[in-house]
Amino acid sequence: MAAVDVSFITKRFGFVTALDAVNLSVPEKSVFGVLGPNGAGKTTLFSVIAGFIRPDIGKVSILGEEKREALLGRIGILPQDALFQADIPIIDQLTYFLRLMGWSLQDAEEEVLRVMKIVGLDSILLREAETLSHGMYKRLALAQAFLASPEIIILDEPTSGLDWRSSKVIREKILELKGSATILVSSHNMTEMQQLCDHVAVLEKGRLVAVGPVDEVAGYASSVTITLNREPDEQVLAECRQREGVQEMVLQDSMTYQITFKPGLPPEDLDAIIHDVQQIILSGGVTVKSLNEDNRIERLYMNVTESETGE
Repeated sequence: MAAVDVSFITKRFGFVTALDAVNLSVPEKSVFGVLGPNGAGKTTLFSVIAGFIRPDIGKVSILGEEKREALLGRIGILPQDALFQADIPIIDQLTYFLRLMGWSLQDAEEEVLRVMKIVGLDSILLREAETLSHGMYKRLALAQAFLASPEIIILDEPTSGLDWRSSKVIREKILELKGSATILVSSHNMTEMQQLCDHVAVLEKGRLVAVGPVDEVAGYASSVTITLNREPDEQVLAECRQREGVQEMVLQDSMTYQITFKPGLPPEDLDAIIHDVQQIILSGGVTVKSLNEDNRIERLYMNVTESETGE
């Protein structure tokens, strides 16, 4: 079932076509990533879905509704540059949003406390927004998007400009909601999108150039990077390289190898190969410290955007 249906949306700003007949469906309870270079139309698409701007052509249906007034409290939105009143206590601002939805004061305050605990800011409810660091401000904006447990959550560049630790906190909070809400998210961080998304769409100059489940549009892993606690002996390396389906296993740097698979293998075969290689390494008395797939979303993004620009 589709939580969001975008039907042939076109939006122009003067002579610039920001969205050009974009047509896509966002499955219910998915984490749906929207990718594209600067100016591709990501923020415009999110603004149309959120009801901030009207399309010139086409329509958007959310949870089966086309009228935004029927969706009060069912959509949470984190704009790219969310702003709060600088000199008003945080609890008053967030409570006010809920009061506009018809919540009682007591219920609103309890809900604000709940979402602020989720993002780890429950100890600063009485502070004013102007006193927050950039990372705390971003987490406050995320808490605002979580108010009232919305069924649809739209996150435009939720970790933009944040340090590694703050970005990790926000990714973890998004993953905790996976399966309980439909989440649309944009980011230029391909590693982040690989971690979060099960569906993806790629925009280029306002046009949709790829869309669908990650496994379908981005394919499966073509390689993994494996880091060991010490150098394995040559017999162990030879056994790994001789495993059917392994194309090559090369040393990248100290104790880190890249294992490339033969093309066209189904995912169950890839899982079996990775399992067997790890067992061979372990049987040689070597510990696997980490194992990471290649970034399929980055590969998709590079392929479709390069083909569109003719590079």
